[in-house]
Amino acid sequence: MENRERREKILGLLQQAENPLTGTDLARECKVSRQIIVGDIALLRAGGVSVISTPRGYQLTTPQPAGVQESFLCCHGKEQVAAELNAIVDNGGIVHNVMIEHEVYGYMEAQLNLHSRRDVALYIKRMEETKAPLLASLSGGVHSHLVETATQEEMEAVHQALQELGVLYNPK
Repeated sequence: MENRERREKILGLLQQAENPLTGTDLARECKVSRQIIVGDIALLRAGGVSVISTPRGYQLTTPQPAGVQESFLCCHGKEQVAAELNAIVDNGGIVHNVMIEHEVYGYMEAQLNLHSRRDVALYIKRMEETKAPLLASLSGGVHSHLVETATQEEMEAVHQALQELGVLYNPK
């Protein structure tokens, strides 16, 4: 299979998929290494295909009418990650990302796209299995999340839940 054909196959698989596809799954399907898939995804993006990487794998983004979006500035340790993320999804929020401001590199962002407790549990499990440090560990625990809800009332519930957890950051 030639490079162009493989990228067309990857695009077709992503278009048909109901759930995110891991790089390993795509590599197996295309009979190449996962690293080749990473390069192909980068080339698809460069060609204008809107592919995002989530903790559960790659998926195409589909334009949807935006609900209410707000960025929450938080600060906490590793032990409060699950509680923070669950507080958001339990109140109707989607956690789109995590972002930090690094002293040298500037803003650094990772896409999360967490919609449910199941997504949160899978994310936490993957972080534990890989022993990967949290992005916020580079900024003393200070980070932000872009959250989307369907209504303003849900956004207010997310804000209240984060406030009750004590994870909202208020620089003094």
